Amino acid sequence: MTEAAARAGLLAGQRLVVVDTETSGWSLAAGHGVIEVACVTVEDGVPRAEWSTLVRPAMPVEAGAREVHGIDDDELRGAPPPTAVAPVFAAACGRSPLVFHNAGFDLPFLQALLTRAGLPPLDQPVVDTLGLARGLFGSGSNDLATLGTTLGVGEPVQHRALPDARTTARLLIALVPRWERERGTRSLAELAAASQDVVRATSKRPSDRVALVTP
Repeated sequence: MTEAAARAGLLAGQRLVVVDTETSGWSLAAGHGVIEVACVTVEDGVPRAEWSTLVRPAMPVEAGAREVHGIDDDELRGAPPPTAVAPVFAAACGRSPLVFHNAGFDLPFLQALLTRAGLPPLDQPVVDTLGLARGLFGSGSNDLATLGTTLGVGEPVQHRALPDARTTARLLIALVPRWERERGTRSLAELAAASQDVVRATSKRPSDRVALVTP
């Protein structure tokens, strides 16, 4: 699916913000938080502006998380604190619909980042490309790296916030026209709701949720 074709459909005239994070560990309840966040703006079906930053955590990076994204405590020592990152992130999102691959993981960490900085939580529509992929391809291996390779939209670097946000943006652009054509989807609100419904329907077991920790 070309960018021109995407611009002719549901994404025409729309601004969405694709977001990805890396975290110091998998458990928000245990005190882990965002250590890297990236945004890629998709305007009129085309990836545009990019923004990313490291974030200094309140606790050391857990070994299991470090093995996935490769970010260590030394790299984070000079990073800005969460209170400095939160307002910049909020401004990057604005009121635009948001896009995640597995929003159920990233979004709670981002809400905590904003809340702890005294900022209102995100409440705009959320499109989950994990749900879009599962709705079209079934509930098999729909991790971001696999989908990026299969659909030819992946980045050479994986499990870092900006490359993963770029892949998610391209995934969105590739999948939305298929939802329009094959499922008759006619609005972003409908797309957002459907994507989240699919994730809920296919992630009922605790083991499913664990498998989605590193999308």
